[in-house]
Amino acid sequence: MLVYHPINCASVAIIIVHYGRIKTTLRCLAQVFSIAPDAFVVVSNNGSSEEANELAAFAKDHSKRECLLRDAKDESLDWGTFLLARTIIVHNGGNLGFAAGCNVGVRLALQRNDIEHIWLLNNDTQPKAGSIEALLGCAAKHPDAVIGSTVVDMNAAGSNEEARIQVAGGVRYNPLSTRIYPAHEGASLLDLDSLPRPRLDYIYGASLFTSSEIFRKVGLLDESYFLFYEELDFCRRATMLGYGLHWCRESHVLHGVSESVGRPGSASNEQMRIAAFHEARSTILFTRRHHAGLLPFALLARLIVKPLWLVMRGEHQTIGPALRGVWAAFIE
Repeated sequence: MLVYHPINCASVAIIIVHYGRIKTTLRCLAQVFSIAPDAFVVVSNNGSSEEANELAAFAKDHSKRECLLRDAKDESLDWGTFLLARTIIVHNGGNLGFAAGCNVGVRLALQRNDIEHIWLLNNDTQPKAGSIEALLGCAAKHPDAVIGSTVVDMNAAGSNEEARIQVAGGVRYNPLSTRIYPAHEGASLLDLDSLPRPRLDYIYGASLFTSSEIFRKVGLLDESYFLFYEELDFCRRATMLGYGLHWCRESHVLHGVSESVGRPGSASNEQMRIAAFHEARSTILFTRRHHAGLLPFALLARLIVKPLWLVMRGEHQTIGPALRGVWAAFIE
């Protein structure tokens, strides 16, 4: 039987954005404390002040580390307390969106000279033992890359025989149709070692790992994307500067599939409407910025093809929000 011994990962900052079910984030946080007890952890709270207090109490009770709870509006920072803290809960005072929520943590990480790598981790994930060691190993071999994990469907991960890959590191993106193609989606985890290395257009944001230096050179996530496309935009800017995209197949992260924004079959109608609006809006924003010549085709896909596809899927309630999202982006 293999015995797992976590390595010292004090040079890694793990950024988790909380929004939605508090129990989901607490499960993620408990797993992070277990596999990376020395990491610098920032939970960016897009939820309520009560949830910020619960997150801070949980962190103090479940980890042998200094924990700091601070309000994002408080610009003063006690550097002594800041440098001693290994977990910081930041209450943002409302839902800033995913990109802005991540940036709250990234900014704090970049203020620390001891932080060499930053790991953006969704709150509905469960990183497996050894995942951070694998990422650090990949980063040592590929220091000029943005790195993604083998993301496994949490709902089909009861055993290796049943486990299915959700995303192998990242995703291909077709700017003409605006469709995404997650690498090796649905492949059995048993076939992991034999899967070819895929071409990627971006690293999946549920588990995105890179150096602090790359964040300093590329910049923060673009906060104009409230939801969706923020990691595609970041990776596009990174590759334009000559950085690579790499799949770390040995790093395994279970993912609950967008618990915060919802998914068909389990999400409320309101969650699905919000997601449809922001996905459509972000699609047009990204196209206008990075593929301006393809904007007419993107509009055709989003104004005609996508509504028909939603009708076929029985998601009639999302058609209006999706069309409003296109319009909102177009007039910005």
